[in-house]
Amino acid sequence: MGRNPYEPLSEEEKVRIEAEKKELSERTKAVIKLASECLGDEKFKRYRDELEKLKIDTFNHLKEPIDPDPIKDAHYLRACINTIIVLDILLNAPGKDIK
Repeated sequence: MGRNPYEPLSEEEKVRIEAEKKELSERTKAVIKLASECLGDEKFKRYRDELEKLKIDTFNHLKEPIDPDPIKDAHYLRACINTIIVLDILLNAPGKDIK
């Protein structure tokens, strides 16, 4: 049986949770450092420029309906927009964290 979620945490559990939080924080900082090093790479700059062009072209393409069924069209548009949002977050988050 699992632990009762309403039961107070023991000291050992509190220490373990804090250690996990600290480890996650350190790993996050390490990943951000790697990302910041990549930002200066010429390949990354070219990739970022190409992504910006792709986003513009994709949004221009999405101005016209893709499917005559408005529900299918809305789902397709939402999927495309979600993909662009995720890519945008992945590209911009390291730069924001550096600042």
